Amino acid sequence: MKRRPFGWIGAWLAMTVTATPVLAWDAAGHRMITRLALEGMRAKLGTEAPGWLLDSTSVKMVADQAVTPDRWRSDKTPQLTHLNNPDHYVDIEQLAEFGLTLRTVPPLRHEFVRVMSLAREKPGFTGKPINERRDPARVQEYPGFLPHATLENYGKIVSAMRVVRVLERLDDPARAHQLEMARASVRYSMGIMAHYVGDAAQPLHTTIHHHGWVGENPKGYSTDNGIHSYIDGGVIRAHRITADDVRPKCKFEERETSPTGASAAWEAVLSELERSFAQMEPLYQLHKAGEFERESGKAFIEERLADGAMTLAGLYAAAWRESTPTQKDVDEFLRYDGVPE
Repeated sequence: MKRRPFGWIGAWLAMTVTATPVLAWDAAGHRMITRLALEGMRAKLGTEAPGWLLDSTSVKMVADQAVTPDRWRSDKTPQLTHLNNPDHYVDIEQLAEFGLTLRTVPPLRHEFVRVMSLAREKPGFTGKPINERRDPARVQEYPGFLPHATLENYGKIVSAMRVVRVLERLDDPARAHQLEMARASVRYSMGIMAHYVGDAAQPLHTTIHHHGWVGENPKGYSTDNGIHSYIDGGVIRAHRITADDVRPKCKFEERETSPTGASAAWEAVLSELERSFAQMEPLYQLHKAGEFERESGKAFIEERLADGAMTLAGLYAAAWRESTPTQKDVDEFLRYDGVPE
């Protein structure tokens, strides 16, 4: 007989699992990670921290934007599904089918696709076959692109922040609308990246066992599809976990991406994924033992949320430092941007 999580809300969870699409951390979790990360960014940057980005309204905007990639998943446009859905995960065990490990994954998305496509063409390939009939949006043939989605958005953040800082240096009233839009672009991209960093902290986004244990199962772990939704939001709701619970676990000074740059950011994301994947089987063990109903399970979820917030704070601070414009940046902006209309 399958164990039902939290007997007193089991029926409610069962209805939720069948009635809604399974996402990453629920909205509350993603917002929590983002708000805490912005606090960490402020702590890391000190007097360097930009006030316009860390005021209460901006914090709420960025935190809400962190939910957007899950909102995209509610739209069934094949092109959007094809592009968006695999960005939420990377099934680390599946990388071996392509002769890769997490550490040997090419950091460029299309180079990663090229390597996997060539592996598929080799005799004896034993990976998952492509099934166009059952997978019309073609999202199941690859292990996922979560680290790539994170770094692509990291680059967008650095670019948008640099534009803001160039415009602030120019201090031209005729460019006020440009500055407003540039700041909005920063908030937008910071929220999008926050989502993927948050996903990486959830162990079920790093594994083929994302919706219950698959394949050989000698330890009798749950095969229930609903375990994913339960971890994403059920435990948070049942224990009423808030930012105040998670904040003490956020040791922001211990999580830094230094020096700045794409290589350091890539390293930070891979390290987060490794930490998260290492917690995948312990998660199943806790679930089997009913520990998510107790303080140990609550603490596990809080640690995962804190890990996401610490990684994200480091990336935010690194992006801000990397975005410091040079005089060359200012000159090139004026040369190519022209006169504002």
